[in-house]
Order: sequence, then C-alpha cells, then structure tokens
Amino acid sequence: MKDDYKQRLIKAKKLIDEADYILIGAGAGLSTAAGFEYAGKTFEKYFSDFEKKYGFKDMYSGGFYPFESSQEKWAYWSRFIM
Repeated sequence: MKDDYKQRLIKAKKLIDEADYILIGAGAGLSTAAGFEYAGKTFEKYFSDFEKKYGFKDMYSGGFYPFESSQEKWAYWSRFIM
C-alpha cells in the first residue's frame, strides 16, 4: 500500500511538471481555510446596511439572498468582490 501511494505521488508530480496549465476548482472552504471571514468585523464594516435591510448576518448568506432586483444583487456582489 505504501509503495502504491508513493508511485501515485511520483506519477502526479510528473504530470504536473509536464502540464502546460493546471486548473484548480475550489469553493468557500478554501478561502475559509486561508483565513477569510464571512462574518464579524469585516461583515459589519462593509455590509451593515445590507444586514439592516435584508437581515442576513454574514457575507456567505448574502450570496444566496433572493434580492428583488438585479441592481440590488449586483450592488451586493460588487461590494463582496471589492
């Protein structure tokens, strides 16, 4: 089992070394692991107006909020991206 794992690592390294590009798909877990905070001080600083108007308590929940207009939706997302 140990040798099989080692051989797979060697093969993976070779494929990475030979690749022109590497595409990584990631979700919220990666940014959270890197220390990004969706609530707390950052949310309060940049999204307190959204919290008052819409009631969600963190940036992640805001991403799924059913805004009434595309203008509201993109106002939220443009700030999130910034």
